[in-house]
Amino acid sequence: MIRLLALTLAVILASCAKAPAPADETSLRALDAAYVEAWMIEDVADQEQAVLALFDRDAVIMPGGGLPSENGVANLKNFWFPQGAPPTIVTHFNHEIDEVDLSGDLGVVSGRYTLGFTYENQSIAQAGNYLFVAKNTAGGWRIKRMIWIDQPLTEV
Repeated sequence: MIRLLALTLAVILASCAKAPAPADETSLRALDAAYVEAWMIEDVADQEQAVLALFDRDAVIMPGGGLPSENGVANLKNFWFPQGAPPTIVTHFNHEIDEVDLSGDLGVVSGRYTLGFTYENQSIAQAGNYLFVAKNTAGGWRIKRMIWIDQPLTEV
């Protein structure tokens, strides 16, 4: 009897440990804020690690400017952090969330953004709309799909 009780308790605890945290608007807003904060990290290696950690391994991004989609974290890494390329220094990044929607373990965040960065000694500003779909998993919220629509880049 004690063995059965111990086994049952172990199964319950194991299933609880793997259950995702409750889906709520606050946690999706925190994911959005973490994305912005990750880009503001000054050390390029730390920035890369922090940004990519927010994405599901099979994530898809749909960049603005008519660029083709990128599928999977390895391709996201090559898109944002290509080996041998000079670093992109983000000088400011702001997200203004317009809406947060939840349905089960999926959430959608949409809004407007402004971004400033320096690349190859050029200061560039960008603004536009963004939307991402995230999934609530045992490891926390991860971005599954992201799209942004921007105005043409302008040199500052």
